[in-house]
Amino acid sequence: MRKVFQGLIYIAIIVSSCKDSKNQKLIENEHLTDHNSNWELLMIEGYQKFNSDRSNEAAELILEATELMPNKNLENYLVSAMIFAQNSQQEKVLIAIEKAIKEGFKDPQLLNSIPEFIQLREHVTWNKLITQAKNLQEKDEASVQNPLLLKELKEMWANDQEVLAQYEKNINTLDSTATYNDHLRLFKPVERIWKVNKIKLDSIIKIHGWPGNKLVGEAGAKVAWGIPQHHPNIFFKRKCLLLIKKALEKGDVDPNHYAKLHDRIARETWQKQIYGTSIAEHAPFPIKDPKNINKRRAELGLFEPFEVYAIYHGLNYQPPSSKEIQTIYEKAQNDYLKFEESIRLNQVDSVNIYISKAISAYGDINNEQLYNAAISLAKLDNQSSQLRSMKILKVLIWREWENRFKILSQNEFKALKDYDEWKEIQNLIETSE
Repeated sequence: MRKVFQGLIYIAIIVSSCKDSKNQKLIENEHLTDHNSNWELLMIEGYQKFNSDRSNEAAELILEATELMPNKNLENYLVSAMIFAQNSQQEKVLIAIEKAIKEGFKDPQLLNSIPEFIQLREHVTWNKLITQAKNLQEKDEASVQNPLLLKELKEMWANDQEVLAQYEKNINTLDSTATYNDHLRLFKPVERIWKVNKIKLDSIIKIHGWPGNKLVGEAGAKVAWGIPQHHPNIFFKRKCLLLIKKALEKGDVDPNHYAKLHDRIARETWQKQIYGTSIAEHAPFPIKDPKNINKRRAELGLFEPFEVYAIYHGLNYQPPSSKEIQTIYEKAQNDYLKFEESIRLNQVDSVNIYISKAISAYGDINNEQLYNAAISLAKLDNQSSQLRSMKILKVLIWREWENRFKILSQNEFKALKDYDEWKEIQNLIETSE
């Protein structure tokens, strides 16, 4: 449930991320009911009602399920509180928030930022709850081993968020005539901040190791995790992932940090995720061995089985059958054949469509196929195709494909060398040695 946070945590966007679906029914899933736990089914029912009508019944179910969770996801308390607030149930709002604070919620800034809670700011109990959360936050920050480092990490994240917000504002000023270079120009300040934050985090790691909960508190550890989440360099992400894994083994970081970064690396290298934390608009990104996903999630220490996590995103999920998995694979291969046929016929629009479809299966197109596709795309006198060729080459390098070193000597990529991105490919190959 802990989506990549925008300076705070996922709760601030959960209402908008869940999709309306008034005809959903409660999942009947042997894989789920094997847990012999009522809270999972209650949580799913609550979020299904939340997705359809935002009723008080939805809030009550989510609240009840959260109380029954063996390891409580505190954000669910705030979801319940927001629903109650939308339905003018002030006393129930305060009860839900009080429960969250008693369980350890300590983010008064978040509480004050949620629009649904504005009406409560004059309530005497509200001010008491804010004070309690603030006291918990201050106690937590006072217990960290390196408060100055925590402050530095917070400043790094504030810079990240500020430049991203400015980019979003600027991008909305572009019209339909905007070029690829126009978009790149506006994104340059974001890239600069990401580069600076990477350098700073590398320096912190060199001196202190991975900044976990003991060193910089939960807030600082979350920022440290957020920096590689945003940075585009997969080698940097992978380096941080290994450090987070070691910290996780010591109980010094949130297991969600490892799961989300692991799945993000898989997604960005077009491979199947294993924990199910990457969710697209209408479905999870492809999952490896989906029948055993809950075993992997439980072993890592994640809060909920995947069916519950999916329902937070408005999705009713059941693992695909072996036949369905085979069908997806066959479709990817068929799309790749259509891509090759479109190349032969010089149908550029179809070329880009079919290679995108083939790649979207994530992991069902092998490295040799991707490399041959990159060669074919590079030969086309079409910017979109050539940019896609370079993206494929980057993915192959990030995967540390054994034949990646021949890329620079291939004459077929001659046309790509006019792009600034080609320098990045050269640097990545050198880095991967």
